[in-house]
Amino acid sequence: MTIKKIKYHRVYEDVIEQIESLILEGNLAPGDVLPTERELAQAFGISRGTLREAFRILEREGLIETRPGGGRYLSKNLSKAEDQKRIIENIERATIIELLEAREIFETGIVELAAKRATEPDIQEIESALERWGTIDSDSDDPMSPDQAFHLSIAKATHNVVLVNLIELHMDLLQKTATKTVDIPGRKAEVYKEHFQILQAIKEKDPQKAKEALLYHISQVKQNIMLNKVGSNG
Repeated sequence: MTIKKIKYHRVYEDVIEQIESLILEGNLAPGDVLPTERELAQAFGISRGTLREAFRILEREGLIETRPGGGRYLSKNLSKAEDQKRIIENIERATIIELLEAREIFETGIVELAAKRATEPDIQEIESALERWGTIDSDSDDPMSPDQAFHLSIAKATHNVVLVNLIELHMDLLQKTATKTVDIPGRKAEVYKEHFQILQAIKEKDPQKAKEALLYHISQVKQNIMLNKVGSNG
């Protein structure tokens, strides 16, 4: 009997994907007005709050515009030639930036607890994941799995199943984050060093040092995501 893990689902992502499909299939063109909030909420079978969460991301990325008293429109600034790639990349990037903001909150606590609780086998598992990251070929079938394994192994070192599940729920976004930055020249070596500093702090049983190392790593990831945005539009 094969049992598959249940994948965490964010409802607002379904909304974004469906609106995205309407655009890509040509059912919505730049300047078109979207159905009302009530109509869309009823059509999707969701609350207006969830719908607004999706709209917030789409608006922030300039894909739709809100006019006071005039509804929401697909942005007229989207040129037909760049629609597909830009829409998909911008939505993914917006979601990744939000993940990084969340990680600054919950993952700092994870590394602090790991620094207090990690056993020798835990540390060996973290080291193994780090070494895989340092040696894997970027042309591999799945070059991102060691990055995911590194962060997951730290969560496991907390010996708190809720925190482990929290990391597992965001594995897809961790992979997308790595995908966005792995091809930046020199970034792979930088990530290895940043991960190494986190590992050292955990080995030294120093929660504050582990937290600082994690925050530095996330700040570097965020910076490279934004640099990659500039590069992809140039």
